Amino acid sequence: MKKMMIAAFLAATVCAFAGQWEKPAWIPREQGLYRCQIHRGGGAKSKPDNSLETFLWCWGHGMAPEADARLTKDGVAIAMHDADFRRIGRGITPEFATKKIQDLTWDEVRDVDTGSYLGKEYASTRLSTMEAIFASMKGRPERLLYVDEKGAPPELIAKLANQFGVIEQVYYCSSNWRLIPRWRTVAPKGRSMVWLGNFPKKITPEALAKTEAFVQQRLDEMAATGFDGIDQVQIHVRTDLSLEDPFCPSTPFLKRAVELLHKHGVSAQTVTWTEGWNKEVYRKLWDLGFDHFTTDYPETLFEVADELRTGKK
Repeated sequence: MKKMMIAAFLAATVCAFAGQWEKPAWIPREQGLYRCQIHRGGGAKSKPDNSLETFLWCWGHGMAPEADARLTKDGVAIAMHDADFRRIGRGITPEFATKKIQDLTWDEVRDVDTGSYLGKEYASTRLSTMEAIFASMKGRPERLLYVDEKGAPPELIAKLANQFGVIEQVYYCSSNWRLIPRWRTVAPKGRSMVWLGNFPKKITPEALAKTEAFVQQRLDEMAATGFDGIDQVQIHVRTDLSLEDPFCPSTPFLKRAVELLHKHGVSAQTVTWTEGWNKEVYRKLWDLGFDHFTTDYPETLFEVADELRTGKK
């Protein structure tokens, strides 16, 4: 019976939101920097992961946070990156910390301290529902949100976003571009991003060949469809500024990739997980043609974005 009810809900949702997707208007790069993404909302250590307070901080600095959308046992969509509380939960038993979010109800998780892991000043931080996050975006079209689905289905995300009239502010994110048509079916006015990640430990000829082959294959697959339904593509880049060519994928490869994306009206985003604290990395990637960035170092990106907008360093 429960499966039948879920199937009926999904079918009704598809009917309610199906429509024609339209590729968004092209925005000059300097103006489009508000689409920069802050990983998990708070980056590596700047603010607590995925909290509403953190998202408000990101929006206040003109950036878009990332929310990782999970489902509790009783079907409440919440923002949380990890599958359990071992990393960010405080004031709970070790046994509770290892339980999966999907096996806990909203009432069981709503009062867990998810901020003290970064400092006592964040002891009041609690998990937020996706519904509360979307409510905070209502009537504020400048507040964009990247939603990385980690269990909460796109049908539910679309339903909640439409409920608050913010669907055009939501980017559905996945590493699997083949999931985008499912999102487009229920959210024709929503946005999408496909991220392409490979994580070599060092920049070597072998790592370059493997990484570029992986990214190129995905780009070719999407290009064969005309990047249908895709607004953005994010390319993960390993950086080492001590090298003549500091990037993996290489500089020539990244230039070609950006040109391909722009040819199809797709904006190019990039993220580095090795030197995101270094302003020079962003400047070099900007010079390659990337339109916006994702970062684990928000304060650095806030400053770089202001410099790029004004042309001043």
